[in-house]
Amino acid sequence: MEEKNLQKYENYKEQSKRLNRAINNEFYLEALFIEFAIIEDRAESILRYENNQINSDRFVSIDRKLKKIEKIAEQKKSLPNKYFSDGIIQEIFAFKEERNRMIHALMKQKLTTDELHDLAIQGKQLSNALCRKSTNYKRAVERRSRNSKEK
Repeated sequence: MEEKNLQKYENYKEQSKRLNRAINNEFYLEALFIEFAIIEDRAESILRYENNQINSDRFVSIDRKLKKIEKIAEQKKSLPNKYFSDGIIQEIFAFKEERNRMIHALMKQKLTTDELHDLAIQGKQLSNALCRKSTNYKRAVERRSRNSKEK
């Protein structure tokens, strides 16, 4: 495994442990932070697999990444359509909006532990689903590339 990929693998392994500990110990804000980072990283990877490069030298918002994924998934019979047209991107947008509402008004509103728990659980489910879809998509892109080289 390439050193860069090994480092990413180790980072994901560590953050996954931290995410589980955060949820188990009711550190829901930490869980939300980790989930959001995972979602953002997977969105960037999906765009990289599709050769829809984004300039990683500067900040690109999660909204922009998700909108690009939505756009490439619009084309029927495409690989992105197969993996990302099932509503997951819209669910992530909704999760992001609720997360932002809670975080940005943290000191101005009454939040219950149950609300944070529910959002953290939703974020974990969405980040896990996006990881699975991203991995499956990457494998499909690699198969497509191998098959086209064999022809």
